[in-house]
Amino acid sequence: HTTLFRSLAEEERELLVNMRARINKLADLASELNVKMMIDAEHSYFQPAIDNIATYLMKKYNGERATIFSTYQMYMVDSHNRLLDDIARAKQGNYHFACKLVRGAYMELERARAIEKQYPSPIHVDKQTTHDNYNGALTYMINKMADGENISLMIASHNQQSIELTLERAAERGLPPSANIYFGQLLGMADHLTYSLGGAGYRAYKYVPYGKIQEVMPYLVRRAQE
Repeated sequence: HTTLFRSLAEEERELLVNMRARINKLADLASELNVKMMIDAEHSYFQPAIDNIATYLMKKYNGERATIFSTYQMYMVDSHNRLLDDIARAKQGNYHFACKLVRGAYMELERARAIEKQYPSPIHVDKQTTHDNYNGALTYMINKMADGENISLMIASHNQQSIELTLERAAERGLPPSANIYFGQLLGMADHLTYSLGGAGYRAYKYVPYGKIQEVMPYLVRRAQE
């Protein structure tokens, strides 16, 4: 019988400490300026590390209001259960839970890696299952908000059906446009949805990718695919 222990090397520990310091500096500034700071989601195999950081930041900065938002890729098979667990954890810890719901944009990578490493694909089998999971999550969140829980929700989507469903569910539960429900679309994509939402009094945001062309273009291609 052999027991293997895995720990961070000295250089890795230093990188982790530096990363946390930079993230705290950004979160401090966001809190000071009263703006939202959204932690994006990435590949499934290092998402737990991102979730750990996001939870730590929420506990620290979301006491009085929602400053830190975590992101959930709803094409992930485990996304709904993770969302429920994190909402329950925030309620128990008495801090404001805030999240951004996206569908997910690494389909080919996730499936190819699952085949290579011989484990079940971590994402849903088809588009409709993902749609159902996304719409089920937003309905659950709106119901929780209407029941008085400290929740903020960002619907980051270009999908008109999901946006219309959000408005319908919010209206059914008596949540006005001023409720803690936000909408986000990329600059240049689904502008008709953003402008319609803004014109109706909802808080709609245009997401502006910034950086070098070779860095921004792959991101935009993934969003188009998503």
